[in-house]
Amino acid sequence: MRIVNEPTEIDGIRVVQDNDEIEQALKNGERVYHWEFGDSMSPLINNREYCLIRPCVPAEVKRGDAVFCVMSDGYGHRYGMVHQVWEISDASHTGELWFKIGSTGTSIFGWTKEVYGIAKGTDIFQEFTNKWKEFLEAEKLKAMAERENYGEE
Repeated sequence: MRIVNEPTEIDGIRVVQDNDEIEQALKNGERVYHWEFGDSMSPLINNREYCLIRPCVPAEVKRGDAVFCVMSDGYGHRYGMVHQVWEISDASHTGELWFKIGSTGTSIFGWTKEVYGIAKGTDIFQEFTNKWKEFLEAEKLKAMAERENYGEE
């Protein structure tokens, strides 16, 4: 295991957190590191672990792969995420592959044809700095305040 503290690159490869920037880098054939937060992809990619995302073509993606994809909420908003492929379908009759995307648990986010990279855990972790402790404490206080104010509207 390797611990790093907010690097801009790891082993000569850029660290990118902005999803639009990740999408563009992958379209340009660039590999990038991306820092993941949360347990939705464990054990493939762990909380605070950097994943290495490499460009791919849809035909090489397999069921169970962790991928960087872009989802749509149905209202014209797009958002990128690293999650797992649950199913692959060519039912569009256009030759395009569609991917059912979800967590490694039971959450399903929907279908997309926008898969740009395959992600892999690296055993490189973000140091749990005071900045992240402060962020988590603020989120905890916010949740407590919301509970206290529940039903007062």
